[in-house]
Amino acid sequence: MFDRIAKNYDVANRAISMGMDKGWRRKTIQLLKPFRAGRYLDIGTGTGDLVFEILDQSANVLIDGIDPSEQMLEIAKDKAEKLGVGDAVSFFAADALDLPMESETYDGIVSGFCFRNIERRQMALAEMMRVLKPGGILVILEATYPRNPLVRLGYRLYRPVVPIIGKFLGGGSAYKYLMDSIEDFPKPETVTDMFSAAGFSGVQYKSLTFGTVCIFSGKK
Repeated sequence: MFDRIAKNYDVANRAISMGMDKGWRRKTIQLLKPFRAGRYLDIGTGTGDLVFEILDQSANVLIDGIDPSEQMLEIAKDKAEKLGVGDAVSFFAADALDLPMESETYDGIVSGFCFRNIERRQMALAEMMRVLKPGGILVILEATYPRNPLVRLGYRLYRPVVPIIGKFLGGGSAYKYLMDSIEDFPKPETVTDMFSAAGFSGVQYKSLTFGTVCIFSGKK
């Protein structure tokens, strides 16, 4: 599915989020607090936007971006080449449930709009914990179903528009799935409980844009 929508994925994200996704990613990396010479992992990197945001906020870092979608990864690699940052980043296919890295490899892990697509989320969190160094930070950016009744009404009115935008860009059914997955995603408190169950400390979440997006974080 993600291979099919890869070509227009960035354009669709800008349109559907009305340009707000850039700000969400910036705040996500601000919580990650990348530091010079640190090593980071982006799980479900897609076309690499979080990877490039890390590079914008910190110099001399090394970043691995993984995703199961080869077409998404090809676009991420092309963007890295055009930006001239190929030496700092590495994009490759990998499974969040079976990370091919040694334990205690990374100073931080990020993931944007991917976690809700993982079926065995607790297992994925255990893998993230394993590959983090002691003191490392996990930050997950995810779309969430708003709680405020008025915002929820607006969300429901906007919901049918998303597949139309997706269809115009060649992926209507995929964007219907993406909207369905938001409504199926657990409440923020359930997600933070999952972080704690995986062994993360200082677990918290921050709601953005009236609760339509949350940033979850925890420390090893």
